[in-house]
Amino acid sequence: MRLRLAAIAVVAGLGPFPAAARAAPSPVTAWYVYGTNASELASYAYARGCDFARAQPDTRLRLLLLDFGAARKLSSTTWGAVDFSNTRFSNADILDALKRAADGYHNCHARGSVDIAYGSTNYRMSGLGMTASDAWSAGWHQSERSQNLHGYQASHGYDSQTSDAAADMEPSWDAVTITKALVDGDEAQGWALYFDFGSADGCPQSGSADGACTNGWRVSDVAYVSFAGLALPLPEIYYAANASQWTVVRKWWEAGEGWYAFAGATASTGVGLTPAAAWNTLNSSNSGLVEPELACFGC
Repeated sequence: MRLRLAAIAVVAGLGPFPAAARAAPSPVTAWYVYGTNASELASYAYARGCDFARAQPDTRLRLLLLDFGAARKLSSTTWGAVDFSNTRFSNADILDALKRAADGYHNCHARGSVDIAYGSTNYRMSGLGMTASDAWSAGWHQSERSQNLHGYQASHGYDSQTSDAAADMEPSWDAVTITKALVDGDEAQGWALYFDFGSADGCPQSGSADGACTNGWRVSDVAYVSFAGLALPLPEIYYAANASQWTVVRKWWEAGEGWYAFAGATASTGVGLTPAAAWNTLNSSNSGLVEPELACFGC
């Protein structure tokens, strides 16, 4: 298990106390991973790993975020995800794809290093029959597969790589308790940092109180899934209002729990703010407590 301060420093390639005047980092592409079968999934992941390596803009450790879709219990003993084409993949299939992404990055490597993250979402877990206990197991196995990937990277001498996990956790998508269980399961397994590249739907945009958000969530719940255990916030900042909501989350946590910082920001092209503006808006609202990571879907 890695300490949070050290982990943020490692991911950012910098110290744990960022400077307010830091410029926005160059964005790196994050990917929604698709395939009609396991072979296609692996091929797609290989290509994305290679694309990422060829386009890597700097020599720092950067995050390759691969979103495999909604976390799912596929059978009594099988865990995985349903992707954005509504295809179900087991964690064994996803691990194979993650290994291929590692191969692609290695074979096309030009500069820097990479943290390959197994991403999922909290979309409609309970609506499709999963319990909080199931979600805990999903988070546990997600971290386990991240650790398996790291073993593969190490055994192949991929010394410019590491691995972690991530989840797009959005209040609109499912209830508080089952979403928190994803974070708790990851923490219990103990390997993977758990990047929250989700949202703070409906949360207040000013103050520091534990205000109400969407779907029965509160500011404290968003703070929990983004910074409890091994969780780190890498929030979606598509509009200035999103940065304001996350600033409230930070202030609430700091008032009662202590230090809180962002691992970076997640952006998207063609939706609201440009990637650089997304990062700058979050950073300026949070006293420079945003590390220089900028994952961007569609970049």
